[in-house]
Order: sequence, then structure tokens, then C-alpha cells
Amino acid sequence: MISTKNIKEERVDENEVIEASKQMQKMGTNAEIVGKRTALGDLQNRGVVRPVAKKEPSQNNLDNAKLQNVCKAVKARVDSHWKKPPAAINNASKAAAKKLNGETAAVPVTSAAVAQRKMITRSNSLRLATTNGTKVVGLQRHQSADAPTVAEKAKTLTNKVVENKTQIAQKTKAEMKSIKSEFEEKVVIESTLEDEEDKLLPKAELVAIQTDSNPILVKQESLATVNKEKIKESKSYSSGLLDGVNDIDEDDAENLLLVSEYVNDIYDYLFQLESEQPIVKNHLEGQVEVNVNMRAVLIDWINEVHLQFRLIPETFQMAVAIIDRYLQAVTDTKRSQLQLVGVTGLFIAAKYEELFPPPITDFVYITDESYTDSEIRKMELKMIKTLDCNLSRPLPIHFLRRFSKAAEAEDIQYAMSKYFIELAMIESNMAYYKPSEIAASSLFLSLNLLKGNAKLTVGLDDIYWTPTLQWYSRYCVEHIKPIARKIAAIARNARTVKLKAVYNKYKSAKFQRISMRPELYGVLIDSIIKNGN
Repeated sequence: MISTKNIKEERVDENEVIEASKQMQKMGTNAEIVGKRTALGDLQNRGVVRPVAKKEPSQNNLDNAKLQNVCKAVKARVDSHWKKPPAAINNASKAAAKKLNGETAAVPVTSAAVAQRKMITRSNSLRLATTNGTKVVGLQRHQSADAPTVAEKAKTLTNKVVENKTQIAQKTKAEMKSIKSEFEEKVVIESTLEDEEDKLLPKAELVAIQTDSNPILVKQESLATVNKEKIKESKSYSSGLLDGVNDIDEDDAENLLLVSEYVNDIYDYLFQLESEQPIVKNHLEGQVEVNVNMRAVLIDWINEVHLQFRLIPETFQMAVAIIDRYLQAVTDTKRSQLQLVGVTGLFIAAKYEELFPPPITDFVYITDESYTDSEIRKMELKMIKTLDCNLSRPLPIHFLRRFSKAAEAEDIQYAMSKYFIELAMIESNMAYYKPSEIAASSLFLSLNLLKGNAKLTVGLDDIYWTPTLQWYSRYCVEHIKPIARKIAAIARNARTVKLKAVYNKYKSAKFQRISMRPELYGVLIDSIIKNGN
């Protein structure tokens, strides 16, 4: 805390100052404060200019004489940055003093003195005192050559930045030149190879003509022409089309996702796979405890779970394929293990097809915890080992997409075809048909129901199975008619049977209310079933 004694002393000092100023005013000195309080920025490297009272001329002359004596007696300081003002500056100061005294003394100020004054001037400041408007030169700091100024430092930094940029630009330019030279060399090499190839091709043609003894087999065309024709043929998307068959991949060259150059080879492979992995007719005959009705209940329940988990159609169809292939191979499956087989098949299919498959805990929960996650994992290993780790059997929807494109089918026709496929999967007597047969028959039936007149009893019309569909599906209309009639009977009775998971699923607006369409319960579908056309 501050003592009261000090406060009183400070107050006394202030009062004394006030009284002294009043006495000076009475004496007529009329002291005026010349300078004001110096700003904080003006105190840098300067002496503080204290308030100076005006003096009489005689007193000013005496002060100037004292100042001259002081300037003469100044010696150089130890600090090398400070130097004594040279004689030229002293002469200038003397001349200024004489001028104040009324004397006229012409002291020439040479250029050397000006240069010396510039040399000894301290950077950013001058120590000057003003008296009656006259400048008095005081000690000034000499700027050493070793200490660069701020401007020089900024200039040096700028030069370094410019040099770095120049070096980077030169390096980049050199790299671009090297890349350009390499590219030009490659172009030259390729052009040289092409020229050599053009030179060699006619020679090869001549050799073929000379060595071939049969003149009929000799081709007069150059090999280059033959190669060009082969390239053109390789770019065609469906080669060897018959008359009346459209090239459905003709406009897909720009869409890389459709892989139009390889799509025919891909479907050749899928047709091959479905023949290599068949499901035999009456594949459940060897089972001791499991029968057809149990399988139908299981597949119907899996369809409900599939809808509840919001999985894609491929997952459901693959799960059914895995279950049938396993039940066909393992004939001693117990009744108590059938649901475990079904949920494990759906679990495997979800991991195979889904981007984000449900966790195994969801499958445990959906079985009402009848099985543990450990049991599901053990069954998963057993089923995959039974299938020889081969899950590549194609699905009906794979072929349906291709056939719908060939038929130029609309969305409603495609949706009804999917409905027929899922209905057929519940029936065990339809499991032995190939996936491509199920897809082709479902599409053919939907085209007849939706494009034809549902009020006429005309049966199946062959006109909807066009040459293009026959070409890409590889089935004639007579081959798929019996399968289409079976599917029509299943769809006609879908709303009256006990297992209605698929029927209820396609009643929603999401699936365009396909199962409630009047075409599925009209006279046309009845004629298809009864008449056998």
C-alpha cells in the first residue's frame, strides 16, 4: 500500500510548483512554454526536448558562446558508430553563431562537407535543438557499412525471392524440355516402326503369293487392309447378326459401364456357368426329414426377411440358389437345422451382393435367437465347403436385364417379370429350370399380358418373341411357352395361397402394385393356362 506520507509530500511539491509559477507571473517574466509534451514516437533516438522559457537576446548570445566552446571540446566516443563532427561542420556552426551575433562571415560549405554530413547522419533520426528558429547541429550517429539498412535488407530478401523463383522456373523449363524431347523421340520411333511395318507388309504379301501353290487361295489384298478389316470387326458389338436382328449394343460405346465390347463374351460365360452348375429335377427327393412344403415355407420367410432388411433382388435370388444347391448335395439335413440353413444362405448372399450387409447379430435376432452367431458361422463354413467355394451361378435377374433391353421393354413390363421370377422361386418344382429359362419365360408372359388385349382369349402370341429376343436369349418361342404357362398358373393363384410374402410385397406402390393388376386375373391369363397355346 502507498503510505500517506508520500502522498502528502507529492501534494506539497505540486503546490510549490503552482506558487512558483504565480510568482513568476507577478514578476513580469511572462514565461511561456515553448514546447509541449513530446509524443512517445518522437522519443526514439532523440533527446527529450524540455520546455524552454524565452530569454533575452543578451542571454541568447551568452548561450551560443558556451555552445561553441562545448562543440570544440567534444572528443570522439569509444563507440565506433559515433564520430566527432569534422572541421567543416564546426566552421558552419561558427558561421551560424557569428550570424546570431550580427557578424557576417562567409564560410563556404563544400560538397565534401555535405557528403560528410550525410555520412555521419544517424539513420531514422537527428539530434537537433531549436532556439529562436536556428538549427544547431549536434552529435549525429554514423551508419556503419557493416550494418545494412532496412531498405537494403528488404532489397536483399526480394533479390533472394526473385532468385529462387528464377531457379524454380529454370528447373521446370528444363524438365519440360526433357519430357518434350522424350515424347518427340517416342513419336519418331513409332513413326519409324510404322514406316518399317508398311515396308514389310507388301513383302510378306509377295512371299505368300510365291509360296502358295494354289492360286485360288491367294488374296491380292495387302495385309494392312486385312488388319484394318479385322479391327473394324473387333469394334462391332454384335457380330454375325441375322436378318431382322437389331444390334442392341450399337449406341453403348460411350458408356463404359455397359462394357459393350465385352458384353457378348460375358453372357456367353454366364450361359456356360448355368449349365455347369445345374439343380436337378426333384432335388429334394433324397432328403429324409425335409420336404417340398418345408422348403416353400422357408423361401417365403426369407423373402419377408429380405424385404425387412431392404436388400437388393440379387441377394434374395442368390440365397435361394445357395439353399437349393446345398440341399441337393447334403441329403441328411435335419428339420431343426433347415431354418439355420436358410438364414445362413441369406447371410452369405448379403455379404456377396450387398455394399453394406447386415451384421450377424441381425440374423440372430431375426430367428428369435433360435441360433447363436457361432452356429451361423459354423454353418457358413460348412455350406461354403459343400459348394466348393463357388458362388458364381448366374441369377435370373442377370438374364432378365439383357432380355428386357433386347425387347425394349418398359418399366411396368420389367417389374412384372421380376414378380413372376420371385413367385417361381418359391415353388420347388420350378427350381430345376435354368435361370435364363425362367427370365425368358417371365418376360414373354409379361409382354403378352401387358401388350396384348387382356379381354380376349387368344393365349400366348408368338409375335412378342421377336427375332432379336430369340437371338439374344438363345431360346425359340416353343421352348419357353410351357414354362410361361406354369408361371401364369402360379401368378393366377398367388392371392389365394397361404404363402403370400411375394404377393404382399408387390402390392405396395414401391413395386407399382404389380400383384393387383387386373391382367393377372382376367380371361387372357385363364386362356393361357387352359388352352395350352
